[in-house]
Amino acid sequence: MNNQALFDSFLEFGSVYYEPIDLEEHHLACMQFFTHTKTMEQLFCFPCEVYIELISGLASIVIGTQPDPVDLKTFAIHHYLKINPGVCFNILPVSDEATYYLLAPENRYTKLTLREPYTFQLKPVRFNVLEILDYNYFTEERAYCFNRAGHEYFELIYVNSGTLSVSHADTRCTLAAGDLILYEPDGEHAKRLTKDSSCNYLSISFDMDYPDPQRLIGHVFHCTNGLRDAIHKIIEECPMHSPHAQTLMLCHLQEVITRLILLCNELDEERSLLSSNQNSQSDLLQQILAYMDEKVTEPITIEQICHKFFMSRTSLQALFKMYLHNSPKSYLLSIKLQKSKDLIRENQYTISEIADMLGFSSIHYFSRLFKKYFELSPSEYAKEIAASENS
Repeated sequence: MNNQALFDSFLEFGSVYYEPIDLEEHHLACMQFFTHTKTMEQLFCFPCEVYIELISGLASIVIGTQPDPVDLKTFAIHHYLKINPGVCFNILPVSDEATYYLLAPENRYTKLTLREPYTFQLKPVRFNVLEILDYNYFTEERAYCFNRAGHEYFELIYVNSGTLSVSHADTRCTLAAGDLILYEPDGEHAKRLTKDSSCNYLSISFDMDYPDPQRLIGHVFHCTNGLRDAIHKIIEECPMHSPHAQTLMLCHLQEVITRLILLCNELDEERSLLSSNQNSQSDLLQQILAYMDEKVTEPITIEQICHKFFMSRTSLQALFKMYLHNSPKSYLLSIKLQKSKDLIRENQYTISEIADMLGFSSIHYFSRLFKKYFELSPSEYAKEIAASENS
């Protein structure tokens, strides 16, 4: 995962800044903390924005929206951090010890106890390519179909140019140039390779000790530059049938699998971030709708809504279009007109007072819109209500 991906993921919880903050100018209180333990049992939670400035040592922030160890994320602290209100966090030292400031408008905060102690350790994924059993780089100019025998080893297929159709059991896919697929050991099903045009591809059968291979198996990966370069090192060694070439190929294949794991991690992070963003947008929309409902009897404008939720008019329109297939202005108008029907039924205000209460520029404009939406005028609707009550 690159630094940008880490930064984007952190935006769910806050932001970064680059110069120490002025306490007097921002009316902040300063609390200094010292930490030397790699395990934590509690998280801080402030009702307001809080700023974190690391003074000494190396440290990471463990952070989440809930005090649940499963949902917590960890980020190395490379900048000063501003944390959103209501977010749960704590600081763990990477070095033997670390000192940091917590800056907030007030010293009031809550400490939330975790269900079980949390220990952060950056553990490398332990795996080892044990042996390469078979490797070939095919340069084929004619179309063919070949049923490859099943075997008890992992098999990696990488297409360097052209296209290659691969089927295994009941699944079939087409690999384009730069695509890679990894198959698990399986002695029961043969692989069927179908080539309709010229195609150059690499096939490697190998043994590997890896505790979680399923996340790599059976998926078509479009290789990154680093992954492609590592594979091309193997292709270069293929013609050299010597012990030294075999040793180099083992090292290169180890790098390929490592980069494949990193690519999986990046894809998992992107999916998680996308899901998080979608949930965040949905929550934001619900807040906006609740605010509109609350202010429906006030002359509220779209500009006021944008100001309230710190967003542009374009972003607000995009949010409504995505989830409601409607514009903010049309939605606001519809709930005002629905509210006008409720107020007419209550029979406490005149039509003119209701129009003014809901922010319409005139009673004539209100009456015209009401009739357009409900196919009768406000006065006709009032008479209809009165007649039904007297019947």
